[in-house]
Amino acid sequence: MVGPSSAAEDVLDTIDTLTDALGSAGPELARALAAVAAATDVARRLLGIDVDGQEPEQPSAAPPLSALRRPPRRRGLGPGFQGIRTGA
Repeated sequence: MVGPSSAAEDVLDTIDTLTDALGSAGPELARALAAVAAATDVARRLLGIDVDGQEPEQPSAAPPLSALRRPPRRRGLGPGFQGIRTGA
């Protein structure tokens, strides 16, 4: 069975492969895509995955990002909503 970290690693490897392929189209595009490569390295560190032979950093005591975000407030249409009228 494939664990979440190996699935995430596969996705990050795929992103890196696509970034390298697109970057070979020209130096300007390669410079623009450098941020993507940096982002995948950060994602690997956050997930505790090896980055180019470096040991992953130990996770800090900070709460996960999902705990920092509040879910969006939902607004209902109200009890008297009867649909949208069209000109037909």
